[in-house]
Amino acid sequence: MENKTPPSIILHKSKEVIFYISNNYRHPININLWIDELNLDNYQGMIIRSKCIFNRLKKDIYLEE
Repeated sequence: MENKTPPSIILHKSKEVIFYISNNYRHPININLWIDELNLDNYQGMIIRSKCIFNRLKKDIYLEE
């Protein structure tokens, strides 16, 4: 079974990672594994299920940079 890291937004200032997971996601959810795969030690992870809100956050965050 393939377990790819889902799309994410990395917030370096607050050391957080937001993962987008649709309601149809059928694989095990392992936030710690995904954070390890991204090589982000000491980061906290959270999940968002709304694609619209995820895309809005992503757009807003990249506009701030």
